[in-house]
Order: sequence, then C-alpha cells, then structure tokens
Amino acid sequence: MPRCRRFVPLAALALLAASPALPTAAGETKASSRSASARLASATYAVEQSLTIKNLPAGAKKVRIWFWLPQEEDAETHAQRVADLSVARAPDGYRITRDAANGHRYLYAEVTNPLPGAETRLDTAFTVRRKAVSVALDPEKSGPMTDGERAAFARDLRRDVPWMPVDARAARRARQICKNETNPVRQARLLYDYVIDYAEHYSKGTTAPKSSNRGDAGYCLANGGGACTDLHALFSALARARSIPTRIHFGTRLTLQNENKPLDPGYRCWVTFYAPGHGWVPCDIAAGDTNPDKRDFYFGGLDERRILFSSGRDLDLVPRQDGPPVNLFIRAYVEVDGKPHADYERVLRFVERRAAIIKAARLAERKE
Repeated sequence: MPRCRRFVPLAALALLAASPALPTAAGETKASSRSASARLASATYAVEQSLTIKNLPAGAKKVRIWFWLPQEEDAETHAQRVADLSVARAPDGYRITRDAANGHRYLYAEVTNPLPGAETRLDTAFTVRRKAVSVALDPEKSGPMTDGERAAFARDLRRDVPWMPVDARAARRARQICKNETNPVRQARLLYDYVIDYAEHYSKGTTAPKSSNRGDAGYCLANGGGACTDLHALFSALARARSIPTRIHFGTRLTLQNENKPLDPGYRCWVTFYAPGHGWVPCDIAAGDTNPDKRDFYFGGLDERRILFSSGRDLDLVPRQDGPPVNLFIRAYVEVDGKPHADYERVLRFVERRAAIIKAARLAERKE
C-alpha cells in the first residue's frame, strides 16, 4: 500500500532527477533507442491530484470510485517513471488495482451508506519524470506483420470498437488515402497527414467543430474535426482498416501557464501505431494540428510536458463496474448503486523541479 503523506520531499526529487536514463526494453531497435537519447528534453514534476465526489442522490447505498493513477512506466516508449506515490486521503479499505490488458492502474474505493449531503474526497501525490520521445522512422526497415504479431495485437486491430468502427466508410476513405502503398510507416504518415489536413482540432477557433465528447471517428469524418479523441479515433479507424494496430493513451499536459495552480487542466490523448522493425510509434495528431512547425516531430514524437494515466477504450474496469463497458476512462469513473455518476471534480497541481532547485536541495542535504 502506498505511503500516506501529503507531498514529496525535495530529497526524493533530487534522487529521481539524478537517476540514470530511463531504461529501454530488451531487443529494442536502434530507431526506438534514439527515443531515450539524452539529447531529448526531460523534466521532473511533483504532482498532487485530488478527486471530490459531489451531490450524491438521496438514499444512496453504495458508491464505487475508480480514480486515475499515473502509469509507473510507459512500456511502449519508456518515457515515464513515477516514484513516491502516496495516498493522503481516501475512504477506508481503498486499494490499487490494475487493468491487465492495458497496463494502467486505478485507485479504487467504496463508500457504503454515505451521509446525506456528504462529499467523498481522494488525495494523491507523486513525482514523475518524463522524457521527450523521437523515434527515427525508416520505412525501409519496416514491412508486413508476422502471423505472431497479428495474433499478439488482435485487440489492437479490432474493427468493432464503439465510436471508431472500421466500417465501409472508413475502409473506403483509407483506400483513397493510401492507394497502393503497403508499407506500414508510409501508410501511417499518409493517414496522419490526412487527419491533420482534413480535421480541425476544436481549439483552433469558432469555426472548428466542437468535441463529440465520446471520441467519435464518424463524427470527425462527417464534421471535419473535433477534440483530440475524435481525431485519434479517426486515425485509429483508418489505420486499422489498413491492418495497422493502434492504441489510444490518455493523460494530462503540464503546461507552463498552469504550473503551481490547483485546477483541472483537462486531458490530452495520443495514439501509437505498430510498425514491424520499429515497435510502437507515438503520434499526437492534435499537437501536430495546432503546432504546424512541429508537425513532423509529432509523427513519432512526444514532448516531455505530459503524464500518462490510462490506455484503451471500451473498458471493463478492475474490479468490474456494474454497468456496460466504459467508453473512455478519463480522470475517474464513479458508480452510485450501479449507475454512472458524473458529478465529481478533479484538481491537479504540479511544480516542475528544475535543476537549480534540485542542486540547492543537494547542497542543503550535505550541510546537515
């Protein structure tokens, strides 16, 4: 069980910042090894995150809560390391559970017979070190998947995921985009460029389509845009139509203007696709759309100002929820007497532990 204390000491942050480069997986290709290069930016953050459940219905008998916890490591890009996770406040009997299929974990808690008008709060704290990722893609080093790869990634090739099905319209559009191209890296780049050119992220102005609020590939295709989840759902449907496995990941951006401000910074998703010879390759299509000068970088690259919390969609949580599969696990999922309850507030505060601060902490420790 995590330690129950409020925040992470500078000594722990100094040790984390001084640790060696993030590990790479055995057998990792030369291209993906470059994603862990010391030349890429990295940052260490101290993070506090809380969840408050509000306005429970009168007579509620049982509240079930699944709350975001950061992934200890990003198994695909090796760009994240989490330390000193602590739970400062949670209902008695809380526990940490894990999604075996997607790898992310939850802070799970239950409340029986809550008092009328009472609020339930969960507080967590942790440090996270992120490294930017940049995979040096070479189409000549990639080719068709093996039978073993197709079997291993069958879930990532599903054509029936709600809101991003590989239907006749998606298959036709993918054929129009890729034409006779069969190389997975070149196809993925064609699809990436298509979504950026065709679809507008909702943040780009009043003329851009609003979010569908469900990660809807069909909505994105019909309306020419939406939120990041709509764009990545469209990319996933098109890629899977070309037999390219994809995964969607969910996290939070840690922007400079939000540092040390307790607020809900929202969420950001990104996608990875599988290319034989390279492994899982990250793309942030929303970032590529809103930052034209970094369009090439975000095909195979991620910046260091983000936290990875969860992956996948159409989920059975752990322990399983009473309701149907969860379309998107973002921030939290709450059930009251077996029914979804959306009235909750998530607040996150982070401070970046820059080199000067860590150096001062080390000097202070030496004097003690």
